[in-house]
Amino acid sequence: MQYPGYETGNIRLLEGKWFPFKIHNLVQLQDDEWYYILRDINGLKHFLPAEYYDSYGLKPGDEINCKIDRINCTGRIYLEPEHPFYKEGKIYNFDVISSPDFDQEKILLVREISGKTIEVGVPDNLNIYLNTKKMVQCLVKAIKKGKPLLEISDDYL
Repeated sequence: MQYPGYETGNIRLLEGKWFPFKIHNLVQLQDDEWYYILRDINGLKHFLPAEYYDSYGLKPGDEINCKIDRINCTGRIYLEPEHPFYKEGKIYNFDVISSPDFDQEKILLVREISGKTIEVGVPDNLNIYLNTKKMVQCLVKAIKKGKPLLEISDDYL
């Protein structure tokens, strides 16, 4: 199946680039999941799974910026809306929920601004230091499906 999309219209949509989209509607499809229907700058419609972006406050009529996260071999476009708070490549403070158990996997649980928890890998040289912290600075490496992918900031290394 070929999807009309990234080569259709006056402006070609490119992976990794940001484009404005208008939220046309919120619908429930046959899979019982909710999706935003977005309209791109060429007038084509795209589906965005609503479950990942419940904390974004999106509603029909809003104009949002989305990154073209991926275009698959059939031309289907996967979008990542701009996060309302976090930006890729920036450093933010996160509340520590639980310190790592150093006998097992070296993972730190932190809380992001919407209250969701995120796992962050802990480098070996930070084990003792992070065990006493209530807050940690993390670099937002990427945002996928509304969730920041974090790495402990170089300031701690």
